[in-house]
Amino acid sequence: WMKFELTEQSVQFTFGNKRYKNGLATKSYANVKKETPADKLKLVGQTIADLQEDSLDDVILVQKQRVIDVAE
Repeated sequence: WMKFELTEQSVQFTFGNKRYKNGLATKSYANVKKETPADKLKLVGQTIADLQEDSLDDVILVQKQRVIDVAE
């Protein structure tokens, strides 16, 4: 049988501000720990948004997973 194995995880934040083209800007950060809870990701995004005087419009967790064979 087959299963998924997490190989990479990143987070993408979307910030809002009229100074950005179309009012939005995205920024991605790689190497997010597998165990990181959603509320911590949101807190990091909100902190960055506050420092930039932006709104935090979206937080997306991006995962890459490999399909592997599992020995029975």
